[in-house]
Amino acid sequence: MPSLDSDLKKPAWQFNEIDWDGLWGWHKLEANKWQEILTKLGHFETRTWADIKSDGNNHIVDIQNSPNPEVLKRLAEIHQDDIDELFSRRLSGKERLWGILDNHILKILWWDMNHEVWPSKKKHTYTLNGHNLRFFDGLKFECKQ
Repeated sequence: MPSLDSDLKKPAWQFNEIDWDGLWGWHKLEANKWQEILTKLGHFETRTWADIKSDGNNHIVDIQNSPNPEVLKRLAEIHQDDIDELFSRRLSGKERLWGILDNHILKILWWDMNHEVWPSKKKHTYTLNGHNLRFFDGLKFECKQ
């Protein structure tokens, strides 16, 4: 659990908890993506946690409220089911880095390239019988399963 004092510190990263396998495993990344992620992490090191969190897309979530049942399942599989919170760090549109925030250190777990760990509901999108319906201009809509 981060403290207020840790919000004034600059971030540090810990990689010994990385989940290499699973749905959000790091085994899928190619060298150029690794380089991109590490470069972005380097840029974040110039800011404080308070500044990073104020972006609005970077936040702590209570895992018991997860909209994705695979989150709790995978945490149990990697022996991390004793934690209460995860931290989401937005890297780009859909891409997220997930980890355990311990004071000013983010213990990195997952690479979520499609915003699947904690999906957010899009504006004007509704689910009906397992289909996602997105409405445009009143009556037009698209259906994705």
